[in-house]
Amino acid sequence: MDHSFRNKTISGVIWKAMESGGNQAVRFVISIVLARMLDPENYTTLALLLIFVNIADVFVKRGFSTSLVQRKDADNTDFSSVLWASLAIAGILYLALFFGAPYIAQFYEEPLITPALRVVSVILFSGAFNSVQSAIITRKLEFRKLCMATLGATLVSGGVGIYMAYAGYGVWALVVQQMLGSFATVVLLWSLDRWKPALVFSTERVKLLFGFGWKLLVSSLLDTGYSSLSSLVIGKRYIGDSLAFYNRGRQYPDMVASNLTNVALSVLFPAYAAHQDDTARVREMVRKTNRSTALMIFPMMAGLAAIAVPFVRVLLTDKWLPCVPYLQMMCVVYALYPVEATDLQAINALGRSDLYLKTEIYKKIFGLLALAVSVFAFSTPLAIAWAVVATAVFSMLVTMIVMKRLFAYRYRDQLWDMTPPLLLSGAMWATVYAVSLLTVGELPKLALEIVCGVAVYMALAVLLKLESFTYLWQSMKGYFTRKSGKSESEEEPAEPSADDRP
Repeated sequence: MDHSFRNKTISGVIWKAMESGGNQAVRFVISIVLARMLDPENYTTLALLLIFVNIADVFVKRGFSTSLVQRKDADNTDFSSVLWASLAIAGILYLALFFGAPYIAQFYEEPLITPALRVVSVILFSGAFNSVQSAIITRKLEFRKLCMATLGATLVSGGVGIYMAYAGYGVWALVVQQMLGSFATVVLLWSLDRWKPALVFSTERVKLLFGFGWKLLVSSLLDTGYSSLSSLVIGKRYIGDSLAFYNRGRQYPDMVASNLTNVALSVLFPAYAAHQDDTARVREMVRKTNRSTALMIFPMMAGLAAIAVPFVRVLLTDKWLPCVPYLQMMCVVYALYPVEATDLQAINALGRSDLYLKTEIYKKIFGLLALAVSVFAFSTPLAIAWAVVATAVFSMLVTMIVMKRLFAYRYRDQLWDMTPPLLLSGAMWATVYAVSLLTVGELPKLALEIVCGVAVYMALAVLLKLESFTYLWQSMKGYFTRKSGKSESEEEPAEPSADDRP
């Protein structure tokens, strides 16, 4: 691989990891503080609000942002035209939510939804700006700017949210936190990148970009709609704070998996797109990414599921204990998500958004059937969570079929790339379970489980000379060696030997 391109890619991974990792770490701390200060009912209201806002946000962002990154010769006319089109869509959707808010509030028998939804929906406009700004920065792999902007916005919005929660504003603390975080990101990105839209609008450019992006839009709408549907059903069908516990259980696995996925895909999509004419090259890039991704995400999800009870008790207090079974089931869902997302990103990089859309349709048909069975046959929130798990497994299988047909990525190779980390994660889970049997306090037990689990996993990866671990370590070491000015002969990461390959 060209050294300068590889260096820029690895640098992008590092900065994107700092952006996502630092941002998620801060958000994690803030979410813990707010969860301890606020009651589950406040989160039930917020969850209902964000269902509608997130669906509307798909229309604003998803149709164009990926197209801007995928298009090799995109210029300021493309960026500006997409911004004006996105703002127009945001305006239409905001009016729909503004006037529809009373009916939504009446449906869920929660009057507070009306004013809160009208306020929080304003983030659709900032989302339009953010999508174009992020696409421009992603094309240049300048993730340092995203790191600084998102981290700064999270700190500001989180601080204000905590203050408002302490002052007794309840759900409004969460609403303002959402709004302020989105608008602060716009301001900080503009101060760092200095991109200015032109007063131009090209209908032809918008049509061209939407020709690729509309399939991704529909795919994202299916994905977001299905994900939101389970929350909509729980929020309406089951009384109490079931929705708050369901969303809280999903939040932490989602936070970890989304962080890893955003790091990989934001950098790798432009890298895949740059080699879109060489499917064999892209296949090998995907394989290395899948090995590295599985190496990281499988132990994280296995470990989180294993420490779920002390994790919730220590950090969130006993009032959130009903979220534990949801958290453990969602760990299965989000263990598969980053690997599947890597495969789908490769499909998009080849310009096959039509194939991407077809796979999403198949997955969501299965998901709807599973959801219907869970609601009418079992009628419990836990059954709905199991339907989500079944859909995640089915989705992975469908994606594997497409990867074999499009990239000649054989089933046995796909399974082999995930098997070593899966086995090591099982050993780590067994270690954590053994530690959990000790009769010590919750906090010492939690700390001991984490330390022992990480130690066992890392030790096994080193002792067994796991290929993905070696490659990841050598790639990072080679990058920092080059940064320190050493010669190319000293810095080239060793490729896996023929004996190491499956």
